[in-house]
Amino acid sequence: MATYTFVTPTLEQGPIGRHRLFTHFKQRTKSYTVILSSGVYSLTQYPSEDELATYTAYYIGGCNHTGVSDTVRTAMIAAGIGIDATNFTAE
Repeated sequence: MATYTFVTPTLEQGPIGRHRLFTHFKQRTKSYTVILSSGVYSLTQYPSEDELATYTAYYIGGCNHTGVSDTVRTAMIAAGIGIDATNFTAE
């Protein structure tokens, strides 16, 4: 059975105005944390430690997660939460 390295989805955030002062703000990449709760995968950005303790499984945003099984990979892609094959690399 194949295993994968999983990279969580990201969001590019930056200035939203056209005023000259907005040129001083840099665009930032923010990562989502993928959670599994009650058999359903979803995304969150800032989970607390208490919330993480209640989930069946979680993948912290901004990290490379190794040893992800093919079953988990298929379930994440099928969940329709913005995860696709490009988030996974075969180990």
